[in-house]
Amino acid sequence: MPDRRTVLVIDDEAPIRRVIELKLRNAGYDVLLAADGAEGLHLIRTRRPDVVITDLTMPGLSGRELCEQSDRLKDERPFLTIIISGSPDEADQEWAHALRDTRVTRKPFHPTALRDLVDQYFAEPHTADPAGP
Repeated sequence: MPDRRTVLVIDDEAPIRRVIELKLRNAGYDVLLAADGAEGLHLIRTRRPDVVITDLTMPGLSGRELCEQSDRLKDERPFLTIIISGSPDEADQEWAHALRDTRVTRKPFHPTALRDLVDQYFAEPHTADPAGP
């Protein structure tokens, strides 16, 4: 039986973290929580989650900065990043599209749709080859 997959949820709003946490735990995932980008980046480096779900607008280290810094870690191992934002504009879509294994979704979001993105990622084949296609 494969190890359980770990998802890190980074959002400065506790109710949003909790809703996502409950949906993913009920689907069988281990869930880590972070209230800001700096804490989230630390957990990405130390706990090595399989999926990172992050808000875009947070105090301190923003979601964009977190994504750009954590994208470099994908040289060592692949993981999915899902950006959730209340107002992702065209510029957000462009820089996020340049990152590896990164998706953008809008707030408000349906927790089931978010879980489906995570499930879909694990159904796809992934390699640790940093050269990529």
